[in-house]
Amino acid sequence: MLIVFIILAVIAAFAAILLVNAARVKPTPARHALPPTAARGSDAAVERFREMLRIPTVWDRENPHADHEPFDRFVPRMRELYPRVFGQLELEMVNTYGILLAWKGTDPELAPVVLMAHHDVVSADPAGWTHDPFAADIEDGRIWARGSVDNKALLACLYESTEMLLSEGHVPKRTIFLWSSNCEEDNGDTTPLVVELFKERGIHPALVLDEGGAVIDNAPLGVENEFAIVGLSEKGILNAFITVEADGGHASTPSPNDSTARLVAGLNRIRTNPHPFRMSSVLDAMLRELAAYAGFGYRLVFGNLWLFRPLVVRMLKNDPETAAMLHTTTAITELEGAPAANIIPRRANATVNMRIDPRDTPEAALARVREAFEGDVAIRTRDGIAPSPISPGPGDAAYEYIRDIVHAAYPDAGMAPYIQVSSSDARHFHRAFPRVYRFAGILFRGDQRTRIHGQDENLDVESFKRGVGFYYEFIRNLDRFGE
Repeated sequence: MLIVFIILAVIAAFAAILLVNAARVKPTPARHALPPTAARGSDAAVERFREMLRIPTVWDRENPHADHEPFDRFVPRMRELYPRVFGQLELEMVNTYGILLAWKGTDPELAPVVLMAHHDVVSADPAGWTHDPFAADIEDGRIWARGSVDNKALLACLYESTEMLLSEGHVPKRTIFLWSSNCEEDNGDTTPLVVELFKERGIHPALVLDEGGAVIDNAPLGVENEFAIVGLSEKGILNAFITVEADGGHASTPSPNDSTARLVAGLNRIRTNPHPFRMSSVLDAMLRELAAYAGFGYRLVFGNLWLFRPLVVRMLKNDPETAAMLHTTTAITELEGAPAANIIPRRANATVNMRIDPRDTPEAALARVREAFEGDVAIRTRDGIAPSPISPGPGDAAYEYIRDIVHAAYPDAGMAPYIQVSSSDARHFHRAFPRVYRFAGILFRGDQRTRIHGQDENLDVESFKRGVGFYYEFIRNLDRFGE
């Protein structure tokens, strides 16, 4: 009988531990509670944003004859739309078309803050769009245009909020840099030049805020609240170009050592032997923050990852989007073989695109690709990008300042960190400065995020107006940063 009581006591204690840990999963409050903002963009601000969208700033570094006329008229038009910003801040053009604006603070001892965007956009074929991609039409409460989400909304919010604060006579204590690249979409060299300028001039930002995450309305785990997803890092990128050579021939007499057979065998080994799936401290924090707004079952699981971690990994790896958060991914993206169906080619080619987890290295990822192939195989790489360092997350002054402003602009929203799976210009700053965050303080709905770089890119008018309010509060309250 004593054994039964001991077993029951152990079970009760175990259950109590689980329940206590689940109860501890609560929304993280703002460190400095600010009143909900009353600031927002006006109808006139929306019209200025539409004017920006109508300038087709498509950058193409591969084409020496590309039309740069839209870039030639971009800054002159911005001067007309935002006269205080371009009249009172110090303007420096970098690499001809990059726009660096400095709002000098009154205390030179305070490290500056950099707010980033980019004014280039990807190309847009009007075929398939329901609206001209550069007309910035408004329909159903949305602005339809290339760049409405990526990334002119962010730039317009920065300029609009700064214009508002200048009109009110606001003077910041710390210097604020507004930076916009002309070639982010093309992985150009303008932002790296700005980073070098900062280093040469001894400028060490306390915080850099770029695009990446955003406020979303369809968070995982069935969370109904709006949620701010803040990128602390971003994955690296490496393309491996694989060539297998062998004797070619007629398709009627194939061999196991044909170039295509050897290539496919190696690619299949890559596909069936993925990089290990592992939870990370960033993913732990993300899931815990989300669970605080989800049902009890999620709080029970994510409040007790010490027990349920293997279950969570199995659950996450079954969905491609969440699986990408767990490891370095490898995608077979290009294949090339014979020019006709009845030919076995002498040479077969493939490209493997790797998105490298911050815990891995490009060298280790490439080594796994090499191990998948037998015999004499040529593998070359190009344009590799190492994963970024991980910025300080929850509890750090910079991260918590972002949370303060999120709660002011989106009072019911939660906030969680994540690792960005795509690349951005933030990575250039991150190689030199420790606190670089990827977050646009604008609500991007689920269907709007999926249209980035695609047809019918659009943004809610109301989302843009609220985004102006976020950046207004972000800049206005910077004197509190670091308290």
